[in-house]
Amino acid sequence: MDEQSNSFGYWLRRRRKALDLTQGALAQKVSCSQAAIKKIEAEERRPSKGLAQRLAEQLAIPAQERAVFLDAARNRRVNNSLHFDESPVKATPFVPARDALLPASHLNLPFVGRNNDYGQFLGLIARLTSGSGHVVLIEGEAGIGKSRLMHEVRRYAQERDLQTLATNCYEIEQAIAYQPVIDLATQAWMAAPEARLRMMAPILLAEIAALVPAAAERLADLPPLSADFPEARQARLFHALLLLFDALAQNRQLIVNIDNIQWADDASLQFLHFLARQIARRPILLACAYRDEELDSNEQLSGLLESLRREPHTRHIELARLKPEDTEALLIKINDPRLGAPDLAARLHRESEGNPFFLGSIVHALSDGECTISDPLRLPLPDALRDSVRARLAHVPIEDRPLLDVAAVLGHRFDFETLLALTRMPEERFLHSLDSLVKRRLLREEQDGDFYDFSHDKVREVVYRDIGSARRVLLHRVVAELLEQHAQGDTHGHDAHLAEHYERGKVWPKALTYLGLAADRSQKLFAMRESLQWFDRAVGLLLAHPEAATPARQLALYERRGVARAQAGQTEGAVADFQRVIEAARALGEHAHACDVLIQLGMAYRRADAYEQAVACLDEALTASRATRDERHVADTLYHLGTVAWSNGRNDLAITHHQQAVDICERLHLTDLVAVQAFHGRGEAYFANAEPAAAIGAFSRSLDLARVIDDKSYESENLMMIGWACTGHMGLADYPRALSHFDAALVIARAADLQWHLGPTLIGRANVRAAMGRFGEAWADLNEALPRLEMLGLVRYQIMAHDALGCLLLALNHAGPASQHFERSLRLARDAGIRYWLPRLEANLAIAQLRLGIAGHRLTLQ
Repeated sequence: MDEQSNSFGYWLRRRRKALDLTQGALAQKVSCSQAAIKKIEAEERRPSKGLAQRLAEQLAIPAQERAVFLDAARNRRVNNSLHFDESPVKATPFVPARDALLPASHLNLPFVGRNNDYGQFLGLIARLTSGSGHVVLIEGEAGIGKSRLMHEVRRYAQERDLQTLATNCYEIEQAIAYQPVIDLATQAWMAAPEARLRMMAPILLAEIAALVPAAAERLADLPPLSADFPEARQARLFHALLLLFDALAQNRQLIVNIDNIQWADDASLQFLHFLARQIARRPILLACAYRDEELDSNEQLSGLLESLRREPHTRHIELARLKPEDTEALLIKINDPRLGAPDLAARLHRESEGNPFFLGSIVHALSDGECTISDPLRLPLPDALRDSVRARLAHVPIEDRPLLDVAAVLGHRFDFETLLALTRMPEERFLHSLDSLVKRRLLREEQDGDFYDFSHDKVREVVYRDIGSARRVLLHRVVAELLEQHAQGDTHGHDAHLAEHYERGKVWPKALTYLGLAADRSQKLFAMRESLQWFDRAVGLLLAHPEAATPARQLALYERRGVARAQAGQTEGAVADFQRVIEAARALGEHAHACDVLIQLGMAYRRADAYEQAVACLDEALTASRATRDERHVADTLYHLGTVAWSNGRNDLAITHHQQAVDICERLHLTDLVAVQAFHGRGEAYFANAEPAAAIGAFSRSLDLARVIDDKSYESENLMMIGWACTGHMGLADYPRALSHFDAALVIARAADLQWHLGPTLIGRANVRAAMGRFGEAWADLNEALPRLEMLGLVRYQIMAHDALGCLLLALNHAGPASQHFERSLRLARDAGIRYWLPRLEANLAIAQLRLGIAGHRLTLQ
């Protein structure tokens, strides 16, 4: 039997068909999506523990075979391949300290039942001294002890003077881009030595400062950020954060804990994936905890985990419930006379079912005297986590409950002054209530004493849901008004929090304003999924409450969403938004505005390679601009028409459009961005038409204008294109001149960290260096360029890089490796539908294979 037919996915498919079930029918029975069943059968993912149990039930797996079935479904033997000593590891005694991950109410309980899991961590920390890192994925149900385990690991590291970072993801903040990343970066920024920070490039420090408010306060005179495209900006930010962690670690071990990643936003998950792959070559231990029941409904998280599990430096720990002997050990270590009743351990284990959070809630209720063992009716023995929390809340004095309600509406981590202002209680009464709630372990005080948080997010959730709906609305309004009045600077998440509170407070105009601002903020941070979520919420609110905004504001919202959709590649949605705005603008007689949006619509079509529709939109904008004699708009539209024609292989038409744009700019003496683009476009058309001297003239004019308006992006790009026009490839073969321009372009691109420009500039310089016989330098340039291009997903330039590497290897008489690069570039070109490069690549591959003595390629060359 082959490997595929022996897989769990293959067996599941056979079992499903034997029961005459379709994928959809089985998905409905086990409460998951059809796509999830499809991926499991294709061996593209594993079911969560809960889903595996439901599958066993619906597929009628015999009781005696269920353990084997569940083991195969979860693939535990593969995931838990590490072997450690079986001797128990003693947990360190508790020292009160701020920890972002752990409920305060369970910190003072003895640490039991996790010897093997804890031991695995200690072994991995010891291995960090070799310079390579590890990722640990901790899986388990709510309350199973994931946070406690990470807390103990963090404390172990801190006692050995190792740097640690820790954060938590919150369900209420899931739509706020980069929230857990900001927390980690803030901790790293405040703890890293300033001398180490100063070793980083200023542009990278500026990128961090745009994300972390505290960064701008610590280092002044940071350079402005370039207007690079989103993928490049995101790559630069990720690289900057990685170097920030390096600055903190100072070549020693670093422990990073992230809890509840099932609630992380999409942008944070992208960074997490990047970090997890990079630490293979760094002494970093990254621990991520998540709830297994969330996997079936969270495709982004499932995809991330599947990808990380394929990495050789990843380990997976699935936490089990405590055993009866663990509960008994807990009571022995607590050594409380009130917990000394016979058979109490067995009873507690039976009622808590081994869930540490349930167990801790019951133990605290007993030890605090909220109920007695002799009163079994009042003993908080919950059937669910929420019941356990409600059992503790029932004993909160009525005069303390208003403060708890306000805290639940505020969310997580609130400061003393804000809470005091919102409760409107006398300060003495407020302090008494706050102290009482902290002692009851419902709230916890952070180390600096200025901030408080709930002991566990489930506590906040239950308190919030138990507030009456009318009171909730009023509280959200009060919170929003206070936060709005006391806004301090452009802090990240401020707009998002105000949007949440005003929307839940049913103040629709304010909610709409802040939803839009939150979307803009996410867009600036190139977190496009989060940005679109905010925009969609704003539009949904507008449809339900059109009175919340004037017609002009409504149109502006649709236009902003259209821009975001186009940037995210959602062409169909962008077209719908832009068309709506165009029709409304025309109806209002705003023809210039309609032309602007038509251009945006045309460029959205161009990004989607829908050239016919792009030309139709731009032609319409051109006609309208000419009708109103708006020549600046005419020049701008002609430039965009030229770029569409060039992208579609119509260079003759591109030359015409760009020349007309240049003529208008010269006649009007324009020196702004429209002129910079027009001359640059004319240069590209000349270059594509094998007229390098004329191309250099146009690029030089664009370069001068770019310097006047201080546009570093176009300055670097024009220098790069002059370099290309001076090479032997469609150029003048003036290699010294080409090299000087490539060097100048790279200086600007590196200083401003213009990721888009670095790849093609390095490829151009490598071609020049190879032509001058400097093969080692050419090899270094190409091996720097290719990983950058792969990270940014720039397929066209990846094709160029592989082609250049192949040619370089061919020149060094390494035909075998050269063939591999040519074959890789051919696959990329064919998959992307880029036919322009195919003849050159096929010819180069044929030459390489002929040198290897492989016959049959002469026809290709002919």
